[in-house]
Amino acid sequence: MHDAMLLRAADAREFVESWHPGIIGTDFISPEWVLSSWDTLTQLGSPAVAVVRDGDIWAAVTLTEKTTPKGPVFGFAGQPLGDEHDAALSAPSAVRLLPDLRRLLERTAAKSADLVLDCLTTDGHLARELSRAPRWDLEPLAAPVIALANMRVSAKGHARRLRNLSALGSLRFDVIDGPELTAAEGERFIRAKWDDWTRQGRIDTLPPVERLAGFPHFMGAAVSGLARRGRARLWTLSLNGDRVAEDLHIGPPSAPLIYMGSYSHDLRTYSPGRVLLEETLGRLAARGCAYVRMGRGDEAYKKEAGAGDETVLRAAPARD
Repeated sequence: MHDAMLLRAADAREFVESWHPGIIGTDFISPEWVLSSWDTLTQLGSPAVAVVRDGDIWAAVTLTEKTTPKGPVFGFAGQPLGDEHDAALSAPSAVRLLPDLRRLLERTAAKSADLVLDCLTTDGHLARELSRAPRWDLEPLAAPVIALANMRVSAKGHARRLRNLSALGSLRFDVIDGPELTAAEGERFIRAKWDDWTRQGRIDTLPPVERLAGFPHFMGAAVSGLARRGRARLWTLSLNGDRVAEDLHIGPPSAPLIYMGSYSHDLRTYSPGRVLLEETLGRLAARGCAYVRMGRGDEAYKKEAGAGDETVLRAAPARD
């Protein structure tokens, strides 16, 4: 039996802070994402980590723990904000610890009011382990991917939309990445979206977690940290120097995930968000990018651009 434990509070934070750059996992379980969520979105819960060790080798799941009258409730750190989750592994050999990690999660669930692991990558280590266990329910959630060789973007239609929008003034496409994608820039992106949705009287339709006071700071800290490692960038479309559409990409440039977008609803008849997406897909294809992950959700615009039927999983221990 390996050393298995549930770390909480300062111990959980210290553990994640100690991760070396070679840790295996998704961008949504990176220290940048996890620590920022624990620090700024305290309403989601307090830090917790389920970890199994064998000497210097370990496998872990980063969590939040929320106290309720019925007992603690556990989910991934930052849940429901991350689009792709998995276990974190200290090295490839740590896969042998996954059965013990699963059993630790099951023991934790047995003592809690609820434990739900949202948006597990279907081909990830943890999803494969849970799929072999009879005591877990796995529910697919839409998370489509656009294979750029099969994208459905009409060159004529895109050119027409570009002409219509450019009739209003000068257009410019930019990519903000690396050290230029600062925490302040990440916060500005969210606050600009808030301002536009407030002006349109639609702010209450955003998911509650995206309206938390700490949400802009969370995104700023997480995205700027990822950008310094080349794992985040902001694609922008400006009209006469003012940004009218922005898309936040998470992950490597060769296989990005379009995590969140924003566009000016004042110009919605000119489809600035669609113009930016189509231009982005074309430029990525020209750079040799094979596919673009579109994140969870089955919105029509994703299918219209050629997205497939890929999914992520919501996992929860089966209740007797």
